[in-house]
Amino acid sequence: MKKLLRVFADLRFAISLLLIISIIITIGSIIEQDQSIEFYKENYPINKSIFGFINWQFIQFFQLDHIYKTFWFISVLIIFGTSLISCTFLQQFPTLNFSRRCHFYKKLKKMDLQLNLEKENTENFIYKLINQGYFVFQQKNKFYASKGLIGRVAPVFVHLSIILILFGSVVASVCGFNAQELITKAEVFHIQNTVGSGSWSKYSQQAIRVNDFWINYYSNEKVKQFYSNISVLDQNGKELINKTISVNKPLVYKDLTFYQTDWTLVGLRFSNNDKTFQLPLIPSSNAGNKVWLTWLPTETNNTNIMGQTVIINSYKGTIYIYDMEGLLIKSIDINDSVLEKNYKLIDFLSSTGLEIKSDPGVLYIYIGFGFLMISTLLSYISFSQVWTISNKLSEEKNLTIFAKTNRNKVSLNVEIFKIIN
Repeated sequence: MKKLLRVFADLRFAISLLLIISIIITIGSIIEQDQSIEFYKENYPINKSIFGFINWQFIQFFQLDHIYKTFWFISVLIIFGTSLISCTFLQQFPTLNFSRRCHFYKKLKKMDLQLNLEKENTENFIYKLINQGYFVFQQKNKFYASKGLIGRVAPVFVHLSIILILFGSVVASVCGFNAQELITKAEVFHIQNTVGSGSWSKYSQQAIRVNDFWINYYSNEKVKQFYSNISVLDQNGKELINKTISVNKPLVYKDLTFYQTDWTLVGLRFSNNDKTFQLPLIPSSNAGNKVWLTWLPTETNNTNIMGQTVIINSYKGTIYIYDMEGLLIKSIDINDSVLEKNYKLIDFLSSTGLEIKSDPGVLYIYIGFGFLMISTLLSYISFSQVWTISNKLSEEKNLTIFAKTNRNKVSLNVEIFKIIN
């Protein structure tokens, strides 16, 4: 087992795995993920295969349409995580423990700096080392000093951060889900329309109510922002949390995140004396702009149904009413009347589009990137070592100084020379 773990801990093996993961992620970035089979049939037809073999059948067979949720990609991530854990315990921790010990000078080694100092200056030299933050240890006529041990912790933090990121990614793939709902204002709904989910996903049965939806416009009548006021309810209908969300300002409740994504109009509400009725709207498009139409019946006989066509071109816009010949009769706004003032328009019936995501692994990913930033800062700290030993040169007692560091050798030389000066 130990031999096997040493194979996993090998740097070349880890780099190979990292290269494989990078290639897989690149493929997942090129091929659209989590789309319908009709989408792939249309965009990757068999008669126009890319490189002669990449078509929708190839994508479906190798599961490239949901590559981040496949067992083989998750297996590669697990193996890479095992490699990092093995390297941490078999290499990084022993290196850290070795650096924590006192290593008094025994024989000549390859050093970054070597010089001589008069022995009577030993006390001053040691005192200056302590002032520079070195930990100094003495054994008879030998001294050992070290500084920057925390820099040796940086590789451990790097491995820990990557392991957390990998773990969070795996949890997100197998336990998360993504749903899209189009909900009419004032309705209560449960999550139903999932567009992507992992094999171990658990769908929340939380009740959500859309209290209101509105749009803010600029002075030139272009859309400024979309808003939805939503409430999360408990099993008794009691409100647990209420928030107005907008684009880029979602609601986060436990492991659910609610995003504002879309909107539409579903009907018009009219009043006639003490009665109200609703007319459903049919969505259409006009040069990329949203347009809604409905039919307002005015007279019915045995052969024909007379009425007026109602057209709306925006949430805020004026409502246009046309006759049977397609001629504009009038335009109305909220609280205006139609059909010889028999009916009054009292409200738009709108639906808000919500994207609901559950990502239980995102916390681990954030913590992992936090550790990664910390390790980046720690990696700039050099681990420096200084040895001193008394010897005799030309019958004069001198102090020989050796110094070594794992990075930034120029700064170490400057530091030691400043101390000596």
